[in-house]
Amino acid sequence: MTLQDQASQLSKPELIRLLSAIYGVADHIDDIIDRHLAIGRDEEPGANPVVRVLACQIEKFRDDDEFIDYRASTGFANRLESVLDDIDDLLGTDDPAAALELTEMFLTLPDTLFERVDDSDGSLGGVFQKAVKQWLLLAEGVRAANSEAESWVEKVLHYFHNNEYGVFDDIIAGSNTLLTDQEFQQLAWRFENEARQAVEASNTSRHNHSGATALHGLQSVAEALSDIHLYETSMLLRSPEPNTLQLDSLIRFALTIGELDRAEHWLEQPQWHNDPRRHRSLRNLWLQQKGQTDQLKRELLDAFQQRPDLHSLEASWRLASEQERRQLRQQVEEMAEPPDDVYDRVTMLITVNSLDKAAQLLVHYHNDLRFYHYTALQTWLRTFEANGNGLAMVVCYRALLSDLLDRGFSRAYHHGVRYFHRLLALDNEINDYHGLSDAQSYIRHLQSKHGRKWSFWKEADYPAKPEQP
Repeated sequence: MTLQDQASQLSKPELIRLLSAIYGVADHIDDIIDRHLAIGRDEEPGANPVVRVLACQIEKFRDDDEFIDYRASTGFANRLESVLDDIDDLLGTDDPAAALELTEMFLTLPDTLFERVDDSDGSLGGVFQKAVKQWLLLAEGVRAANSEAESWVEKVLHYFHNNEYGVFDDIIAGSNTLLTDQEFQQLAWRFENEARQAVEASNTSRHNHSGATALHGLQSVAEALSDIHLYETSMLLRSPEPNTLQLDSLIRFALTIGELDRAEHWLEQPQWHNDPRRHRSLRNLWLQQKGQTDQLKRELLDAFQQRPDLHSLEASWRLASEQERRQLRQQVEEMAEPPDDVYDRVTMLITVNSLDKAAQLLVHYHNDLRFYHYTALQTWLRTFEANGNGLAMVVCYRALLSDLLDRGFSRAYHHGVRYFHRLLALDNEINDYHGLSDAQSYIRHLQSKHGRKWSFWKEADYPAKPEQP
C-alpha cells in the first residue's frame, strides 16, 4: 500500500494530528507544509495566499547570511529546489503569470547565494539552471496568452547581460520557442555589429569582455535558429584561424543540425594535422551520420592496425563482423608485454571477451596498476565474478579498499567493510595466490598502515592491530 493510499484512509482529525506531530521537526519541512496549507486558506479578495507564502520563503533565502559549506550545500540546494518546484506545481497551471513573477523573484537569488554557499559540487548552479528553464516555459505560456505582456527580447537580454555566475549562459539558445525568428534575426544583427566594433577597437593584450559577450550572444542565436552560417560567423570573428578545439565545437554543432557538407568542409582544414586523434573521432561521427558504415569500419580497422589503443578498438569492435572480431581478439591477445598501461590493456582484453587473459594480466601486473576509475573497477569485478576469476577479483577489491583507506573517506567506510569481508570470503576459495600476497599478509599491511582508522575496523568487526603471537 502506497503512502497516498494509507493517508487517504485517515480521518481529518487523524491527518491534523499527523501534521501537528511533523510540524516543527525541521524548518524546510515546515516550509513545505506552509506552502500546501496555503492552498485552502481564505484571504481578502484578489490576494493569493500561496503566492504570499512562496514570496516570503524566497525572501528568507535572500535575507539569511549563514555560510553553507560544501558538506551542507547539496541539502541546501535540495531545499531551494523544492521551493522552485512548488512555484510551478502549485501555480503554473492555474496562475502562470504569478508563477512567472515568482520565478523571476527566485532568479534574483544568485547574487546573494553564491556569495555564501560553497557550490563545489555544482548543485546550487544546477538549481538555477533549472529555474531558467522553468522561466522560459512559463514565459512562453504567458506570451501565448498575452503577447504584449512584456518586452520579451529585452527581458531575455537583461538576464543575458547580468550573468556573473553563469546561470543564464543558455537563456538565448533556450528561447527558441519564446522569441520569434524575426526577433532572433534582430538579435543576430545587434550582436554581430557589437562584436565587430569590439574586435576593431580591441587591445589584443587584454580580455575583450564586450566582444566576448557579443560573440557568445551571436553563437547563442545561431544555436536557437540552428543556423550554421551564424555559428561560423561567431567563431571566425573570435578567431579567423580557429584551433582544433574551436573546430570541434563547430563540427559537432553542424552534425547536430544535419549540416554534413559544412562539417566536411571544416574537417578538411590543415589545423587537424596537429590533432589527428580528435580529427579521427569527429570524422567517424561524420561518416556514421552519413550512413557510410562500410567506409567507417575500414577506417576504424586501419586506425587500430596502425596504432592499437583502447579508443580505436572499442569503436572498431562495435562495427566488426564475427570474423573481424576473431582477428581483433587474436591481435589484442598477442600484443607485447609488459603493457604500457595496465588499465588500457585489461580493458582491451575485456572488450574482446578474452576474460581469462585479462585476469591473468591484471594479476601479473597488479603493482603497475597506477590509473583506474572506481566505476571501471566495479565493472571489472562484475565481469570477473561472472567468469569465475577469483584472483582478479582480489586485485580489484584490494585496489578499491586501499584507495578508500588511503583517502580516509570515512563516509564510504561501509563500502570498504563490504570489500574487506568479500576478500575474507574469497580467501576461503583460493588455494594459490600465484605471487600475490595472501589474505593475512594483506590484512597485516592494512593494520600497519591504517590501524588508527578505528571506525573502519570497528564496523568491520576486526582487530585494528595484528594479534600478538
